[in-house]
Amino acid sequence: MLAVIEPPQSTTAWSSGSTGERKVEASLSKPVKLGKVIALHDRRVPRSRGNIDHIVVGPAGVYVVDTKRYVGSKVERRSSGTFFRSEPDRLFVGGRDRSKLVAGMEWQVSTVQKALSGMSHTPAPKVMPVLCFVDAEWDLFSGPYDIEGTHVTDRRGLVRHVTRPGPLGEAERGAIAGHLAEKLPEA
Repeated sequence: MLAVIEPPQSTTAWSSGSTGERKVEASLSKPVKLGKVIALHDRRVPRSRGNIDHIVVGPAGVYVVDTKRYVGSKVERRSSGTFFRSEPDRLFVGGRDRSKLVAGMEWQVSTVQKALSGMSHTPAPKVMPVLCFVDAEWDLFSGPYDIEGTHVTDRRGLVRHVTRPGPLGEAERGAIAGHLAEKLPEA
């Protein structure tokens, strides 16, 4: 009976993720309106079943943003090394090791870099991975941080991160975003 009444877990997860993606899109709307960034949302990866939640072209480069919605779960960085042996930090969400989310950013960054490779812009803009957690909890002083080159943040931190100053002017950002929109169409 429950199988008939309750939606499958995949449907529930998709709905939650979709809510998080809309919240991130809303957070980016002000810097988009001000012309500080250009945001492309829900981009299809050709010859794949995958998608990229958000691509943001800002003054400092191109950001590949993966949205994760973990309502009420604490997001934290934990050191796994010892005094004598250094190991990469790990990402924990709700007390569970979610470091695979950091590793999962690699294919998205690679996809965007490949899409940019045909562009004549020299040098190629920097492509930076970002995990943006929506409706999660953070320690008061643990703020945004980087794990293995991936910026881990909430929506406010995302806006601050993508609007940082950099070498890309408005015309360059427009050309880069136009190229990416063509190579990675809306899903």
